[in-house]
Amino acid sequence: MENDFPLKGKTVLVTRNKAQAKSFQQKVEALGGKAILTSLITFRRALPNDVAKQVKEDLAAPGWLVFTSVNGADFFFSYLQENQLFLPAHKKIAAVGEKTARRLETHNVSVDVMPKDYIAEQLAEALKQHAEPAERITVIKGNLSRDVIKQELVPLGFEVKEWVVYETIPDEEGIEALKEAAGQYSFDYVTFTSSSTVHTFMHVLGEELKKWQANRTSCISIGPLTRDALLTYGITSHTPDTFTIDGMLELMCSMSREEERI
Repeated sequence: MENDFPLKGKTVLVTRNKAQAKSFQQKVEALGGKAILTSLITFRRALPNDVAKQVKEDLAAPGWLVFTSVNGADFFFSYLQENQLFLPAHKKIAAVGEKTARRLETHNVSVDVMPKDYIAEQLAEALKQHAEPAERITVIKGNLSRDVIKQELVPLGFEVKEWVVYETIPDEEGIEALKEAAGQYSFDYVTFTSSSTVHTFMHVLGEELKKWQANRTSCISIGPLTRDALLTYGITSHTPDTFTIDGMLELMCSMSREEERI
């Protein structure tokens, strides 16, 4: 039945990092759509080996490790392994959302706190309820991550430390692929999963996106921060109720079904 394939006949542009985009592509195709992958950003480790002693001391202190992304989890545990460091059993763990929590489980780490809404503001609120001011809170983050947790908790007397474990940089190969795809396809949906993908895309094809929107292309943003990044360029987007890839897919399916009724 056609209802089993709500994205049939739809072309979806996926702009996230290629290491994370494959599952997105597979889900689009399972729903009948065509997914075009153009990785606009990539990541590299930012934490130098010469701070391993400081990281070890931080791990030994009573308190929390706070993970704000899947990338943060991967880069942090890779760093620990490379420097022969271990996560003490006494350390409490907080994760920004379900995907990050699941990734931590692959590193044999259980999550103690996760907010209902997968954004830093809600993670900070959850920490206010569960952490004690005497406990050190260490945030594992990327170079473009916001300082929400530190800004929220330090005024309340918490000691908050941040380790920038990875950097987000433009994917030059993916940018060229985007330019090529723009000349070959018409997109029903352009998806954005981070503010950094928005900024890179708009630098490369911002004026084209405005033309595409005028021609019924819809932009789908994963959450409010990504939505707001698009708005700074005058681009409106649709945002799912649940700030996940699955939420984006459900939204596109709903929009496609609605089009069929018109």
